Amino acid sequence: MGNRLYRSQTDRMLGGVCGGLAKYLNIDVTIVRLFFIVFTLLGGIGPLVYIILWIVVDSESAVSTDQSQPLNGEELRERAETMRDEFVSAVRQPNVNAARFIGIALILGGAYLFIRQLNLPWLSWLDNGVVLAGLVVLAGVALLLRATKKE
Repeated sequence: MGNRLYRSQTDRMLGGVCGGLAKYLNIDVTIVRLFFIVFTLLGGIGPLVYIILWIVVDSESAVSTDQSQPLNGEELRERAETMRDEFVSAVRQPNVNAARFIGIALILGGAYLFIRQLNLPWLSWLDNGVVLAGLVVLAGVALLLRATKKE
């Protein structure tokens, strides 16, 4: 398949977007999922980007059989309907790992919001920018450690 972006059919929790991005970028899928969680919690743009990628990016099966076509209105509508069906299916029978990630994200997000509401003077430095910068640094360190372990 080369180095082509697709939605993963094997490493998926909802639509396979994170699994496909991870394979395309050659990084761990957990890091991609964490970035979507961070962008959701701090800016709210994570779900929008995920939904757009879910609709626009071909699935792994379409790429492997070379059935990908240019997007037109009808194809876009069909992909949106497929996305809706996959979402309903995922909500009815959730992936155990998806529930675990969502639970962790909710706990961390709730703890962050709780700490911010305490208005403790010694935590006045804690804001969205500091949290985002810290998470980006942690992700970079994790990527470097993973890359050095592979060498």
